[in-house]
Amino acid sequence: MDTRALASATVLGADGGSVRIADSWRDHPAVAVWLRHFGCVFCREHVAEIRAARPAIEAMHGGIVFVGNGTPRAAAWFQKRFAPDSTVLTDPDLVTYRAIGARSGLMSTLGPRAWGAGLRAFSSGARQTTTKGHPFQQGGVLVIAPGTKVLYRHVSGTAGDHAPLDRVLGALRSADAPAAA
Repeated sequence: MDTRALASATVLGADGGSVRIADSWRDHPAVAVWLRHFGCVFCREHVAEIRAARPAIEAMHGGIVFVGNGTPRAAAWFQKRFAPDSTVLTDPDLVTYRAIGARSGLMSTLGPRAWGAGLRAFSSGARQTTTKGHPFQQGGVLVIAPGTKVLYRHVSGTAGDHAPLDRVLGALRSADAPAAA
């Protein structure tokens, strides 16, 4: 993982304005979730899971940021529909995806493991719409503290491969723990 490239990366807000991604964790730790794309069924499922944990994340002084790779218009649509209380950014050039080591490819998107995840997502109520970004891009999750200190990293191996929430929260808890005297 290239933390230097990540810290210096500029992405777009849902309004189309430039945003330095590291500002998302400048003052507090953050759970940063890279989405496959804004129309992804798995991403909707994952966003719902992370948003449901918002009280626990905020109790540990953490923030949440979702990063997709479609247009700012697609990011604004996604934010309004699925994450109205969250920061949604877009990286159409995939700079931050490369920095975190995210995967991309046909088999990681449509392979056998993705089918099982698709059934899980469908049964949870998530639905696929049109592709709003790079169709074969995979995502990931970082729990990251000020200064770009990575406390936890999960790179999705296949579509629907989400970071275990208990590990995400555990990493965030370690950031919130008082320093030893």
